[in-house]
Amino acid sequence: MNVPFLNVLQVFQVEGLVALGKMLHPATGEIAKNEDYARYVIGVLDTLRQKTAGNLEAEEERFMEQTLSLLKLNFVEVFGNPDAPSTMDQLA
Repeated sequence: MNVPFLNVLQVFQVEGLVALGKMLHPATGEIAKNEDYARYVIGVLDTLRQKTAGNLEAEEERFMEQTLSLLKLNFVEVFGNPDAPSTMDQLA
């Protein structure tokens, strides 16, 4: 099965929005914010952007940038400064 790259990005977009409390969790139907998971999803998308640079179609690149912007802006709105240590960093 060949999964279109836009579908992969959409999965991460939904995961990020759920972690930010902007969408209901599909399994529970509840809002459940998770700062560490939101950071993780944004990090994965940033890594994908770096690793796929120059290899994406225009629509894929545009959607990637829009998704990252959406998630990062909402992260700041929900959790504040993304450069502040996460709870996972504080445990280390």
